[in-house]
Amino acid sequence: MRLKTRVAVTAAAVVGTAIGLVAPALAVGGDPYFKTDTQSAVATIGGAGSTFAAPLQQSAITAYLARNGNATINAYQAVGSGAGEADVIKAATTGINWGGTDVPMTAADIAKNCSSGCPTVASFVQVPIGLGGEGITYNVRGLKTGLKLNGTILAEIYNGKITTWNNKAIKKLNPTFKLPGSKIIPVFRSDSSGTSYIFTDFLATSTRSTVGHGPWPYAATKSEISTYAGTPAYGVGAAHNAGVASAVANTANSIGYVEYSYILLNKKLAGSVATILNASGKYLAPSIKGIATDAAAKPHVSATSFSIVFEKGAAAYPIAGYTWAVVWKQQNATDTNTANNSVASTTGILLVKYLDWLAHTGTTGDLGGQHFAAEDGYVALPANIQSLATATLLQVVNAGNHKLL
Repeated sequence: MRLKTRVAVTAAAVVGTAIGLVAPALAVGGDPYFKTDTQSAVATIGGAGSTFAAPLQQSAITAYLARNGNATINAYQAVGSGAGEADVIKAATTGINWGGTDVPMTAADIAKNCSSGCPTVASFVQVPIGLGGEGITYNVRGLKTGLKLNGTILAEIYNGKITTWNNKAIKKLNPTFKLPGSKIIPVFRSDSSGTSYIFTDFLATSTRSTVGHGPWPYAATKSEISTYAGTPAYGVGAAHNAGVASAVANTANSIGYVEYSYILLNKKLAGSVATILNASGKYLAPSIKGIATDAAAKPHVSATSFSIVFEKGAAAYPIAGYTWAVVWKQQNATDTNTANNSVASTTGILLVKYLDWLAHTGTTGDLGGQHFAAEDGYVALPANIQSLATATLLQVVNAGNHKLL
């Protein structure tokens, strides 16, 4: 699924020293952990979850396996963020080593998937592994790309207040477009989705809505949007980013939100992408530069402060977010690396090595996962977020509380 035409750009590289970040591209060769990330004994791991991150995981796994002949990584299961969290919570029975999510897991998420003897959030580490954006794409005959939309219009399309393409609010922003009177068919995620969380977070933030008030009077959530009281019954639900992309591509007069890579991979969608009003009053289509600029406006994120939607900046694309890997803090391994870097044959060690490799750009002679991620329409993680990933993985231990990285 790699897009050969993508250029590796990082959030830091786009804005340089203006916000005090250091461009990470090919700059982490001195990291002692990265140097041994592709060295392990024979082991097998697998992950499941976020479809937002699926193109990234698919390309990265292929590249990693070419560098580590002892590793086996099962095909990434793109089942959605909520399902990925459930799978890693129940790792003992699912065999999933990491769960992919675009919204760090909370106590409420654990409670949904566990009824007794449940772990706490502190039982897990949450590792930033990718940075991407979401595009708004539509399928309206004769309607060219570049339609201007803002958070209020999108909120009112998805809550049923704006029902036709020639609505006066849309016409006001697009006086040169020939807008039909056709009914708008909003396509939404039918599964528990981090992509939906980022989208609804944008709707609430950009319209300054609060729960019970404003154009989007709901809390940002991974839940199916159709559960909101105002959602039009004529909307179409589809599972996963690929499902939404397919539904929009095959449903006349539809509109939907998908991770940027899925637009790049679908020529029909790529020809009908909306430009979205950002916090600085500019209308922008999703792009590597726009996503990077948005992320750079909030250089410090964590598993409890992660939202980067609608950040200020003329070039900042407003619907963007990080994607995360959820890992049990204590693995069932019985061995660990020794001081002389010998490698024990455990799944836990392979797991942390793969994720650390994935979260780094690497060097000219030793490329990391973020180099390949950028080729798929993602933005390479900023240097400080790459360091955060390593620091987080250093908390993962074996049964004897020895670090595995």
